[in-house]
Amino acid sequence: MNGGAVAAVLCAAALLVAPPAGRRPAGCRHSFGLGRRSRFLSAVWLVVAVAVTLGPAVAVAVGLVTTTLVARRRRGLRRRDSRSEGRALAAALEVLVGELRVGAHPVRGFAIAAAEAVGSSLSGRAVGAALGAVAARARLGADVAVGLRESARQSSVPQYWSRVSVYWQLAAEHGLPMATLMQTAHKDITERQRFADHLEAALSGARATAIVLAGLPILGVLLGQLVGARPLSFLLGGGAAALAVGSTLLCAGVVWSDRIIDRVGS
Repeated sequence: MNGGAVAAVLCAAALLVAPPAGRRPAGCRHSFGLGRRSRFLSAVWLVVAVAVTLGPAVAVAVGLVTTTLVARRRRGLRRRDSRSEGRALAAALEVLVGELRVGAHPVRGFAIAAAEAVGSSLSGRAVGAALGAVAARARLGADVAVGLRESARQSSVPQYWSRVSVYWQLAAEHGLPMATLMQTAHKDITERQRFADHLEAALSGARATAIVLAGLPILGVLLGQLVGARPLSFLLGGGAAALAVGSTLLCAGVVWSDRIIDRVGS
């Protein structure tokens, strides 16, 4: 493998370990957009470098594998963020219910729950910011249910925020006890989160099996290289078309298996 190929592989590794998409405060959105653009340009340069040094067929294979790995990693991070935000929202609602039980005004309860959530994880800070915005809307006399639905649109667990919105609207329109309804929302979200955690744990074995099966062809190529068959020389040279076709089928299998598993978990 020549120096250009080594440089291309290093670029691919740098692209894979680049910081993924995540939830950032509003003030960081511009820099986040720049980071995402720079990762896209890095991917383009990677494909161009591989195409120049090893040919277009190898570039197609590298592009497909890199795109599949990055997309799969981002899906995993989104699942992790959803679980983290769900736990943070459940903890914040527990604080809110406690404040309402001792007679605090709902606006003050939301503000205290927001302050408690801000001091935890990144998802906790996101939940705290959303609850703080809800409290601010309530102080100004705006529709709190609308604010909760707006938080749902920006959340990785919109169904949880929608449940809180429904319970708030029931309390506001029918005069039902706010503490009781918020406690019901807390129990509902807690049970949903517990079920989601159990389901994710049950599906982790299927995801690991899919990755192991996808890695078997790669392992076979590496073993062939170790015994002196030199399959890499063939795949990076005259057999580049076979590499492109094999990479396409491999990536299609990974995407297909992920969709099947995600459909079971949805």
